[in-house]
Amino acid sequence: MPPKSGLGLVQRQGISLTEGMRQSLALLRMPTQAAAEAIAREAEENPFLVIEAGTGGSGSAYDYALSVTAAQESLGESLSRQIALQRLDPATVAAANYLVTELREDGYLDVTLAEVAADTGAPLAVLEAGLRALQACEPPGVGARDLAECLELKLADAGIEPALAHAATQRLNDFAEGRWARLRRDLGQPQPVLERIALLLRGFGSAPLGEESARVDVVIPELAVEVGPQGGVMVSLLPGALPSVSVMPVQRGSLDGEKLRALHDRARRMAAAVSARRETLLMIGRHIAEVQSAFFVGRQENIHPITRAEAAASLAMHPSTLGRTIAAKALLAGSKVYPLSMFFSRALNGPAGAMSPFDVQRRIREMIDQESADAPLADEGLSAQLNKEGVDIARRTVAKYRKCMRIPSSFGRKRRKAK
Repeated sequence: MPPKSGLGLVQRQGISLTEGMRQSLALLRMPTQAAAEAIAREAEENPFLVIEAGTGGSGSAYDYALSVTAAQESLGESLSRQIALQRLDPATVAAANYLVTELREDGYLDVTLAEVAADTGAPLAVLEAGLRALQACEPPGVGARDLAECLELKLADAGIEPALAHAATQRLNDFAEGRWARLRRDLGQPQPVLERIALLLRGFGSAPLGEESARVDVVIPELAVEVGPQGGVMVSLLPGALPSVSVMPVQRGSLDGEKLRALHDRARRMAAAVSARRETLLMIGRHIAEVQSAFFVGRQENIHPITRAEAAASLAMHPSTLGRTIAAKALLAGSKVYPLSMFFSRALNGPAGAMSPFDVQRRIREMIDQESADAPLADEGLSAQLNKEGVDIARRTVAKYRKCMRIPSSFGRKRRKAK
């Protein structure tokens, strides 16, 4: 059976977790590209771990690494890589990587630590440490929970002492109005320092990731969904997404030296971790195919809303384990690549019952495609129209979905169409 340990388990039983279990959990939560690179690195360093011919180009671990690093690194992959480089205990790493999966498209953290604690069972102290690790990553401001915290992180990254950065962001109105005497008194800083802070604040965007820096992330699908001749939906692992590995057959007792035995044990753990990852993804993929079969065979256009908690209960997994597993991973259906996270989302009330965010996003895109070039719809207008159609959605959520689809604001669309 695949591992079923959640974020809370890592904290509560961190001491009792074996090295193999920790490695399996770490590989499970890695994006596809990062996992392929980790396997390739281990195979280069470990003569007992063999990448099977045909699963990595020429069979060389180096060639396989080259074949996957050509893809553009996503934000999630970049953050996971940066977190791995920090000197952190396993529970903090797990917490930080879980928080990565909860980031909005603009880099803000859209949940409270109390909500994550209730969902995962992890102590607040561990989540706070994970948040600090996340906020130490690039781009500056990532993981902020509001505008003030975002600007505080950006000021600190620009060289402003953290305590001063915090105090300055509590007085944004004073900076905006140029109340220098009050700022000198409250912050105890000379005019040149305050003017530098003001200059920095004016140059910062309002989010960790501005629209100008948004990019389409390349997600390598690991699963393939196909419709059979009789209309059944079949799921398989895509060959080549991750290398298949094996352990060089050898009698452990014949290994001379502790170093060789340690390398052999490492190879066995990596092979087991790869196998567990594949089994877990396949199990989740089959569940998606079962729940969303009408979508895949074309009987309905909409994705059936299902929450992570519902799916996790059906799969006998912890919701946090499911969240880590589907983050930055995708499946291929026909000629389209779908992020796994698309199939697990909060249901919205619609005119014909529950609607998934994917369905609402598609309706938003339709309205934008049909809008007048001279009078593009603002987020308030989109929200109002959706409300008229029976979809209970707020302007803020519309803005979030629009940014998720890489669609500029109404002002940006009008300016672009005018060119």
